[in-house]
Amino acid sequence: MKRMIIELPPNRVRRSYKGGLQLDEFAGNPNPSDTDCPEDWIASTILARNPGMPEIENEGLAHVTTHDGETLLLRDLFEQFPEHYLGKAHYQELGSQLGFLAKLLDASMRLHVQAHPTSQFAQAHLGSRWGKLETYVILSVRDDCEGHLRLGFQNLKDIKNWNRIVFEQDIPAMDACFERIPVKAGEVWLVPGGVPHAIGEGLLVLEVMEPSDLVVRCEFEREGIVVPPEGRFMGRDPAFAMTIFDHTNYSAEEIAEKCRIVPTMLHECPTHSVESLIGPNHTDCFEIDRWTCRDLSRLTKDDSLHLCVVAEGKGTVTVQDESIDLKQGSCFLIPSAANEITISPRDVEHLTVLACKPGTAKLTE
Repeated sequence: MKRMIIELPPNRVRRSYKGGLQLDEFAGNPNPSDTDCPEDWIASTILARNPGMPEIENEGLAHVTTHDGETLLLRDLFEQFPEHYLGKAHYQELGSQLGFLAKLLDASMRLHVQAHPTSQFAQAHLGSRWGKLETYVILSVRDDCEGHLRLGFQNLKDIKNWNRIVFEQDIPAMDACFERIPVKAGEVWLVPGGVPHAIGEGLLVLEVMEPSDLVVRCEFEREGIVVPPEGRFMGRDPAFAMTIFDHTNYSAEEIAEKCRIVPTMLHECPTHSVESLIGPNHTDCFEIDRWTCRDLSRLTKDDSLHLCVVAEGKGTVTVQDESIDLKQGSCFLIPSAANEITISPRDVEHLTVLACKPGTAKLTE
């Protein structure tokens, strides 16, 4: 099945925390609510891991439907037609993996404080090509919440004290290490490896990250959610795992200067604009662009697969002789083989698409 546009159905994934109400609202679903499936993994070729939960076969892996009504894994479709969907160079280097994971996430609670290793640390010490740099595009904030992150240390006294705080679970002392970093809809944030962080309650975000599950979780229990021992220190010695942290203290202003990304305008014309939100200067694993289409817009693309999310508006997208209708929350995939995309807003001032694509990362870095 070679298609020039693939409409991606929801791929909700269980997590240990509740959320998802804004995911339902974003997609226009009836009766929005918080459940144990607060994330939607977009075009995922990665299995979800949920220690302590009953196993669901292929959880996390995206499915697509063929013209004949058959359902198959997107990963398998990539394996059948690798050059069409991924491009020859990408497939030769990364196989059927995208090289990143993109997901929509809505948490009804502040998430646990955690950190991930840098790719350099992971390659040197963990036998992994990937660490875990994360990026957040803030889509909305619940009305009863003040949008915020925990991001980097603001008041850490010393390294030994941080290790003691985590090992002894001194939560008041842990809380005192951080200040609330305010965020709002439309902003783009980057979380480097090694930097402790937690997404605040009530944020709907597009999170795009390196494809790794390496994590050190600093809070073992929060609001009744217990992180099992095997999920706390990457399966390594705790003292070793704690060496992944960047212990630098950053004021709220300094961390915003470091991690809040100012978009770069790549192209602007009367019909549309293209901005770079995350580019090669931030990571070699993926890029994120924002397309704002005000009228019939023809956009050229390189030979990368593009994974797209409609952030606002409605209309249609056309590639060659294939078209699909779009609305807020729609997710679709444009293969490597496509060269030009036509987007037509309908009954709106503009239609905004967030477009993610693989970077230039190689497995043999």
